[in-house]
Amino acid sequence: MSPNASAQDVLRVEGLTKQYSGGVLAADNVGFTAAAGELIAIVGESGSGKTTTLKAINRLIEPSAGTILFQGRDVMSLAAHDLRREIGWVMQGDGLFPHLTAAQNIALTPRLLKWEPARISARIDELLELVRLDPADFRDRLPHQMSGGQRQRIAIARALAVEPPLLLLDEAFSALDPVTRAALQDDFVALQERLQFAAVMVTHDMAEALLLANRILVMKDGRVVQTGTPSDLVNRPGDPYVTELLAAPAKQARAVAALEQAP
Repeated sequence: MSPNASAQDVLRVEGLTKQYSGGVLAADNVGFTAAAGELIAIVGESGSGKTTTLKAINRLIEPSAGTILFQGRDVMSLAAHDLRREIGWVMQGDGLFPHLTAAQNIALTPRLLKWEPARISARIDELLELVRLDPADFRDRLPHQMSGGQRQRIAIARALAVEPPLLLLDEAFSALDPVTRAALQDDFVALQERLQFAAVMVTHDMAEALLLANRILVMKDGRVVQTGTPSDLVNRPGDPYVTELLAAPAKQARAVAALEQAP
């Protein structure tokens, strides 16, 4: 463990850098921590380095420099496939296997880890209930037999199948309609409060980050330009780019407030 690492940190990223051929820095000296029960949002426009940072954590992208500690272990010391089985992953558009039922999708990692069938079956039912889907109704449904919100709930259940201490979310709610998205966001926050896993969420939506995250990293051109709580960013934006990202949700909030006050 790094001498600066806290025993409570599920994840610690120090000096993460990813440089591609030609000298392009997709991530430049990125650092942050995530503790149990904490949701970290990484916000920025396309090309800011947020997805590169997320994928480096579970070695979907290999970093050029820096250290990533997962539960005190350097991720580079672990086999990539073993690491990914310990970290939940939820992507945009659910990523379910279309030929597998909900139960079969959820069971993928437990089966790789050779859990007993009875344990897998019980875990499937438990997770379906956690994401507010009736096991009797949804166990045997194929993805095309579910709505977008239901599929994303199955994706979250699959990510939680082996009780990972860390979840990574890549624009996990962005493809959903506003009503479904808001409901699923609320349920996800409640799940995290109950299960106390750490989470790192990539989003281009500053409003989503402000409403869900405990801390926010704002990235631009591969670098972190500001880190803070939602209140820190709203009340003390430390960079013109942060002010720019905050402008859209603030304008929308003012417009809604004006409509509410109109005769």
